[in-house]
Amino acid sequence: MSEQFTVVVVGLGGAGLALVRHLAGAGLHVVGVDDDPGALERARRQDRPGHPVTLTRSLDAVARADLVVEAVPEPAALKRRVLAAIRPHLAPGTPVATTALTTPLTALEESAGPDLFALRFLRADGLDAVEVARGPRAGEGAAERLEEVLTAAGITAHRVLDRPGSLAPGLLLGLLNRAAWMVHDGYASAEDVDTALRLGCGWEQGPLAVLDAIGLDTARDLLSRLARDGGHSEPAPVFDELIAAGALGRKSGRGFHVHGSAGGARRSVEPTAPPGCRVVVVGSGTMATGIAECFVRGGFATALLARSEDSARAAAERVQFALGRTATAGEPEPGGHAAFTAGTDRSVLGGADIVVEAVVEDLAVKQHLFAELGEVCPPHALLATSTSSLSVAECTAPAGRPADVLGLHFFNPAPLMRLLELVPLAGTSEHTLARARAVAERLGKQTVTCGDRAGFIVNALLFPYLNQALELLDADETTTAALDAAVKSVGGQPLGPVRLLDTVGADVALEVQRRLEGDARLRAPRPAALLRELVEAGHLGRKTPGKGTRTYLAARAAAPVAAAA
Repeated sequence: MSEQFTVVVVGLGGAGLALVRHLAGAGLHVVGVDDDPGALERARRQDRPGHPVTLTRSLDAVARADLVVEAVPEPAALKRRVLAAIRPHLAPGTPVATTALTTPLTALEESAGPDLFALRFLRADGLDAVEVARGPRAGEGAAERLEEVLTAAGITAHRVLDRPGSLAPGLLLGLLNRAAWMVHDGYASAEDVDTALRLGCGWEQGPLAVLDAIGLDTARDLLSRLARDGGHSEPAPVFDELIAAGALGRKSGRGFHVHGSAGGARRSVEPTAPPGCRVVVVGSGTMATGIAECFVRGGFATALLARSEDSARAAAERVQFALGRTATAGEPEPGGHAAFTAGTDRSVLGGADIVVEAVVEDLAVKQHLFAELGEVCPPHALLATSTSSLSVAECTAPAGRPADVLGLHFFNPAPLMRLLELVPLAGTSEHTLARARAVAERLGKQTVTCGDRAGFIVNALLFPYLNQALELLDADETTTAALDAAVKSVGGQPLGPVRLLDTVGADVALEVQRRLEGDARLRAPRPAALLRELVEAGHLGRKTPGKGTRTYLAARAAAPVAAAA
């Protein structure tokens, strides 16, 4: 069925060449056109046996095409020039698809003709889904033919409105840029940023590896244009620095990472220090019990310190139930774990090697606790806060022991999530940091190291992305179902942003976004109006069954109709 279709791809740069390979691999007859002999030669070298492609400088094949794809670089003037050259060769009703991501179709239609569409995606390699925007004068027959060809090529089409950046590409480019800013600021290494998103959010590749795959020059140019349209930050200066050094990403062998035979960046092996075996986890909520379970499974004698006997009893039941229910590979059978107790006797602090604070996210409460820890804990004790959004320095300063403190940010559910963000302070000793890494190793966690800023790595990248998704919904740019489907399919994400927000909780998202906005170093936007509305209406997501983002927007849309009736 697919062999009946002929597709002409004009422009054999990175995106065009990847499209040619994909379409030919799906069995379509593909003609690649470029007026640059060097581009044609590179395409010939990458021709695959069994999937022949016709390569030429001539546009004559356009007359016989079922679909023409314009894939030259983004500047609108260049695209208009190429589309104008294609137009005289087109048979009536033949769909023309541009790869323009930041240029609206209305700015290209006069040059291209009526049956114009946009194929929008972030990466051309491994392409199996695209967002399709339709020009205002495109005919139904051309739209049907475009979808037929995409289906034959195994590419899922998600219909979207014509807006700069589209849905998934624009959302994810914003996150990728924030990741680049982290490296530019010296806040975290490229390796740690990528590890954090892979383990903390389930990404197959980290954001900086994705930028390397896109090409740093391409990504920089796209981000610059989106910033001019508003709603996006300027590209991080590290793009220009790397590009000036010839580091363009995978196509040049190096970018944020090193690629090819030299291999990727490697973490240096650092000596560790004995972590100590007696642990006290202070708190009795979900994070405290999860962290306590981690330590027990890791072979640490663990005491959970609660405020009341009832809280201690309930926490002990949750931990014991979890320990009895499952055992992970390599650990003792259920019932054979290290010692675990839960109670209210604060004398356990006097014998602790490690104390992890996991109480409510309230600065005053944490400071009061650390003042006590500084007084009663042994001189050798490692003192850690598990805060996810407060300043580690402000939480731990009352202890008066700067060499012994740091942040250990566990992710929920702590026993299952492999990621652990280490947040050392200026005064944290190398010995303390080495002990923290030894703790993580015994817990089976992989660590990333970052500075003391709101949100650390994962939350500082994730929550502005969710915030921007809500702004798209609030502006009626898309629906919740369409947005989640596009971000999963086109963006390659494990969860769509709406489902992810409902899983995290709108109240949590609002609090974190407010803290991010309050830290000028993060360049974070203010919380979206829709996010504030969700919290005020009590539509928090999973924690309020039947009341989440989808139900709130459905009720809001129905309200004017009901009022009119």
